[in-house]
Amino acid sequence: FAHPHCPCTCATIGELERIVARCADRMHAVVVFIEPDSVGPDWHDSDLRNHASSIPNVSVVADQDGYEARRFGALTSGQVLLYDQAGTLLFSGGITASRGHAGDNSGSSAIVSLLTSVQLPPGPQKCAVFGCLLFNSNLSESNPLPKE
Repeated sequence: FAHPHCPCTCATIGELERIVARCADRMHAVVVFIEPDSVGPDWHDSDLRNHASSIPNVSVVADQDGYEARRFGALTSGQVLLYDQAGTLLFSGGITASRGHAGDNSGSSAIVSLLTSVQLPPGPQKCAVFGCLLFNSNLSESNPLPKE
């Protein structure tokens, strides 16, 4: 889940690209970009969205007014969920080491391990998510960030 204008999420999309490069034959990713009702038609046109669209095995979809983000409980841009083919949640969290920083991190390592069948402890793996909020504090409306 991503905010199309979150500067922190650039690192997340870069990490996703690294994961896909290693595990493309074992996965398909969907990047869900929030689109608040209150924004203009150019909202979705961002470098971040274009970068995500260029990654093989990645689909990009619009989430009108954050419906899907709310449904899946995503509150922060950069939230990653990994499910197996049966729909079991295997991973929930971030894939960067800190806000806006790409590079080796426990989230990306956990996802690669799960996709390559390396044994991890039972239950879903969890990591902190480092990014901007997808919604304002009362969760009733999207929290659009200004374009840079």
